[in-house]
Amino acid sequence: MFRFRLQRVLELRQEAEQAKSRSLADARAIAEDATRAREALVDMQRNSRAQASAAAQRTVRVGHFATVEVVMRSLDERLTSADEQVQQAEGAVADAQSELDAAARDRRVLDRLKERHADVWRAAEAHKDRLQMDEIALARFGRSQDSRDGARASSEVQVGAQPRASTRNDGPNR
Repeated sequence: MFRFRLQRVLELRQEAEQAKSRSLADARAIAEDATRAREALVDMQRNSRAQASAAAQRTVRVGHFATVEVVMRSLDERLTSADEQVQQAEGAVADAQSELDAAARDRRVLDRLKERHADVWRAAEAHKDRLQMDEIALARFGRSQDSRDGARASSEVQVGAQPRASTRNDGPNR
């Protein structure tokens, strides 16, 4: 059974990557909220300008123009503040994205290392299996040779009891 020595470190890296992913999702949600708030202020400013220009074409009191001017300035300030919030939120998203990228890279390094170790382990196990199979085959071959030699020796003993004709030629008739 393969066991990766750095498995706990890999698990911690995976958890860190998941936490960074959640942080990125939170930062994106905040950025989207800030963008929606900014867009609402832009719409409000656009409507206020339209109402101010419509009021300018009618006869209105001076106090009304002063009030509209104060409201427009306030909207401009709030819009500037909203722009800054959107930029900060987008910066937080970019930071969270880079942190997530770094965490993912760190985890991938350990994943590749684990895979390499697993490959080496599998190769070593396959080599051990081949050596065992070779030993078994050699043992069987040795036993079969011994049994053949034993059978041959016993047949020679039985055959050896009978006189054998000499095949040796020692010269002319002897």
